[in-house]
Amino acid sequence: MPLRSQTYIHIAPSSSRDAFTQLSSSCPTNASAQSQHQTHPSNYKDNQARTAAISRLALLRMAWSGNNNSESHSRHNRRLSAVLEEGAQGRHDDDGYDDAHKGRRRRRSFTVLLLGSYSHLLRRRTRRFIVYAFGIFFLYLTVFRLILNSTFHADLPAAGAASSGLKSKPTSRTLRDPPPRANLAGARARDHRPRAPLPPRLLSKRTRDHRVEGGLLKVNPESLVHPIYQLIRDARDEWDQKVARQSKTLKQAVAEYRRRYGRQPPKGFDKWWAYVCEHDVPLPDEYDQIHHDLLPFRALSPRDLNSRIDVASLLPDSYTLKVKRGSIRTLSTYDSQAIEGANERLEGQAALLRPIAQWLGDITVVYSVHDTATAVVGYDHKRELLEHVEEGEWFDEDDEIDMTLEGWAAACPFSSPIRIYSPLTSPPSILPNTSITHKSFISSHSSTMDLCSNPSLISLHGALAGKSPKVQPLTPIFSLSKTKLHSDVLGVPVEQWIDTKHLTDISWEDKTEDRLMWRGSNTGAYHSTETPWRISHRTRLLKMANMASSEHDLAEPHTNSGWDGVEARFGNEAGGPDFVEMLPSPRNMRSQQLKKGIQRHGWSEVNERYMDLAFTGSPLQCDVQDGTCEDLAYEFTWADPMTHEDALKYRYIVDVDGNAWSARFKRLLSSGSLIFKSSIMPEWWTDRIQPWVHYVPVQMDYSDLYDILGFFQGDLSFSGSELPLAREIATSGKEWASTHWRKEDMTAYVFRLYLEWGRLMAERRGDMDLVYEESMDWGNGSDRGHEHEEEEL
Repeated sequence: MPLRSQTYIHIAPSSSRDAFTQLSSSCPTNASAQSQHQTHPSNYKDNQARTAAISRLALLRMAWSGNNNSESHSRHNRRLSAVLEEGAQGRHDDDGYDDAHKGRRRRRSFTVLLLGSYSHLLRRRTRRFIVYAFGIFFLYLTVFRLILNSTFHADLPAAGAASSGLKSKPTSRTLRDPPPRANLAGARARDHRPRAPLPPRLLSKRTRDHRVEGGLLKVNPESLVHPIYQLIRDARDEWDQKVARQSKTLKQAVAEYRRRYGRQPPKGFDKWWAYVCEHDVPLPDEYDQIHHDLLPFRALSPRDLNSRIDVASLLPDSYTLKVKRGSIRTLSTYDSQAIEGANERLEGQAALLRPIAQWLGDITVVYSVHDTATAVVGYDHKRELLEHVEEGEWFDEDDEIDMTLEGWAAACPFSSPIRIYSPLTSPPSILPNTSITHKSFISSHSSTMDLCSNPSLISLHGALAGKSPKVQPLTPIFSLSKTKLHSDVLGVPVEQWIDTKHLTDISWEDKTEDRLMWRGSNTGAYHSTETPWRISHRTRLLKMANMASSEHDLAEPHTNSGWDGVEARFGNEAGGPDFVEMLPSPRNMRSQQLKKGIQRHGWSEVNERYMDLAFTGSPLQCDVQDGTCEDLAYEFTWADPMTHEDALKYRYIVDVDGNAWSARFKRLLSSGSLIFKSSIMPEWWTDRIQPWVHYVPVQMDYSDLYDILGFFQGDLSFSGSELPLAREIATSGKEWASTHWRKEDMTAYVFRLYLEWGRLMAERRGDMDLVYEESMDWGNGSDRGHEHEEEEL
């Protein structure tokens, strides 16, 4: 598929109770006050001031009583005796007074001790008020101030867990020799600013109120916990654990590589590690995508693989990068006049290669110039290849491969759900099912991209819907975007990448728009009467976000079969319910079950409250002759492109796939807004980011979108929001984009990718394994020899 112009917006970057310790001591129960005074005279000599104060208290009580008879005098003597006994030994069992009187005596004693001789100036009620004031002040110091501080810091959330890179940066300008005095013992720690708080009840236990299966959290209607709280809690834990376990030395990285992949790392791995250390590349162990992409190619002999590379380099609309003795050469088979942006893609990949070419062996890499993947391998063939890898044998290039298989299901195991799924018997709905029994949220974005287990996604995405690809032999072709059904090797796209240092910014507080924003072109599918474009991901999103309650009747969800029925109903019934069922906002649940707090709203209500989405420009990628372009222009509102300054005012922005991956994601993250992302395309950074910590994942059918907005923004009455959590994730995403998506991070990925590829191409593949030596590891004292050499020089 040729490159086509796309329009992108430019966006810059358990409740606890304080324990009060009460001093108490045991006191005799059968001794008189007089005998206790005789037994413990020293107590009063050492505390004359206290004795005087207590005496004044007794006199004041006599004055307040207004009764000078002997009975009253005797009673006050007993009170004084009891008070003195409490000062010496603790509580005294005064048979003449109940517990209430005892408590009153203690409070009065406390007042006298605090106010001394001036206590007689205060009335009884005033003294009690002062005592209570002191108590409230003490309670504030010990309890409320901590709560207020926690709430305040919640508005200053941490950026999630920062990267786990290497602590010190080597000063050497070359990777041939380790820099002197390199100290790689520690990992860069997470920013320890307090995270926005989660419900204490949720943090006090690690059980799951909602079940997680296949990357999706299935909502339990009887739960008292909002599911997004659980998602954020689990995501934080997963990210912190990932950061903490990263390798700190080359020795650890080699051991971790062997543990994960069951083999030695490739030759040159030490040079890659030196690059990682020099540029402080985070998460040095998280490169599983490379392993999965290249694993089937390990079944091919070096001769067979190189032969296939030669054939692939002659394919139309491709370009080839060759490295020989550190020098880079390129060749291409595309028509630069017909394919806009093709030369820029070639140059972008060459730019990533230049800093590391001298450390690579002789390699040849063939890229497709298009933004979509090219190859699908049948499941039987792929399984056979993996069996050869496991057995350590080469695949016989003369073996026959069944090339008659067709369809996306051909790439999946026979037991997978896609094998029994049909869009004709299970037609997709333009409007999502938001019922409580159907509600779910993405827990693992990578897992939900498994199309074999989630076949309904095929009908909902324009890059796959209505297509039936034929299986091919394993082809050594690199692409900038792919699904998990494709056999292409995933590369690192550089288009629309921008250094965050050059981006202007608006703080979260200065962002004034609370609705979800999206502007862009109607890419994502080719629009004609022959394609199901109305259920493509972008057109569906725009139709839903601009749906008015009056646009269709109160019919039940449609049950028609076939694409024609879906298209015919688009104008009025849209294939869905007449209302949106929303979970209660988290702060308005009032300890009730989720199902009891469900609210139903019309489409007009929720869209007016939450949505600001529109196509920009005019229809493109559409058939003029069959009237599809005209249909697009009529059925959608087309807005002017949004300015950079206006886009920055939005706190919430959604990012969706286009023809393939979305090239704007880094710029969106860098804007400091909370980014919602809906995608089925894994990217080079997918293993290196954490949903619900750095961004908010959204399902392709958008059935979770309104609930997510209600969680962060509050309900339709603007109450019950979780703005501190929204700001935390937005800030974390912005920091992640600046620390994990630099040019150096992209180069580190292709560095390791090309080292693996070079080993596969080598004639003697067994000689291309790294032989680890302690002298390679900067953290194991290898710098000492270099220090000695410097001293001799």
